[in-house]
Amino acid sequence: MRIKRLLSYIILIIASVVTVFPLYWMISLSFQPSILAWSYPPSILFMPTLENYITVFVERNFMPWLLNSIIVTSGATALSILLGSLAAYALARFNIKGAKNIAMWILSIRMFPPITVILPLYVLYSQWGLFDTHIGLILAHCILLLPYAVWMLYGFFREIPRELDEAAEIDGASKMSILFRVIIPVSRSGIAATAILCAIFSWNDFIFAFSLTSNVAKTLMVPISGFLGDYVWEWSAFYAAGTVAAVPMIILGVAAQKYLARGMTFGVLKGS
Repeated sequence: MRIKRLLSYIILIIASVVTVFPLYWMISLSFQPSILAWSYPPSILFMPTLENYITVFVERNFMPWLLNSIIVTSGATALSILLGSLAAYALARFNIKGAKNIAMWILSIRMFPPITVILPLYVLYSQWGLFDTHIGLILAHCILLLPYAVWMLYGFFREIPRELDEAAEIDGASKMSILFRVIIPVSRSGIAATAILCAIFSWNDFIFAFSLTSNVAKTLMVPISGFLGDYVWEWSAFYAAGTVAAVPMIILGVAAQKYLARGMTFGVLKGS
C-alpha cells in the first residue's frame, strides 16, 4: 500500500512539473533581457527587466487589443450561456422526440473545423457591416461555444429532479420562471463551469479574430503572432505578450476553482 501511495505521489509530482514548467518558463523569459533569449545554454540567473512589457504596452500598444479580448470573450460567453440555457432546458424538460439525438447533433457542429465557415462568414459580414466589429466577432465565437454550452447544460439540467418543476408549477410558475428561478439557481455550479470553459475557448480563438477583423475589433491573439515574423523573431516580447494573455484566464480559473470542481462533478453527485 505504501509503495502504491508513493508511486501515486511521484506520478502526481511529475504531472505537475510537466504542466507548470512551460508556464514558468514563459513567465521567466518574459522578464529576461531580449539578448538572453538566444543564449545557449539558457540563462537561469539574470537581472529581471520590464523592457519586454514596455515593448508590449507602449511600443505595440496592446491595451486596446486586450480590452477587445475582454469585451468579445465576455459577450460571447454570456450570449452562449443564455441561448444554451434556453435550448438545454427545452431538450431536458419538454417532451421532444429524440432529444438526446438532437443534443448530440448540436454537439457534432462543434466538431467542424472553424476554417470551414470563415469564407461564408467573411462574405456575409462584408455585406451586413459586421466585419471588424465586436458584435460580429461575438456572434462568430458563438458558433464555437453554443453547441458546447447546449450539450453541457443539457446534461446538468437532466440531473435536476422533475419534482422541483412540478412544485413550482403548482405555485403557478410559468416555464420561463421555472428556468430562471429554479433550474438555473440549482445548477449554478454547472453553469459556472460551462461559462469558464466557454470563456477559455473564446479567449484563445485566433482564426476568427484573424479573418473577421482588421484593426478595430482585433483581439489579443492576433498581434501576439506578429512578434514572430519571417525575418525578425522577438522571443522575449513574444513571451511577455503570452504572459499578458495567460494571466486573465489564470485569474479566472483560480477565482472560480470551486465552481469548476463542483460543476465537473455535478452530474456524478446527482446521479449517485
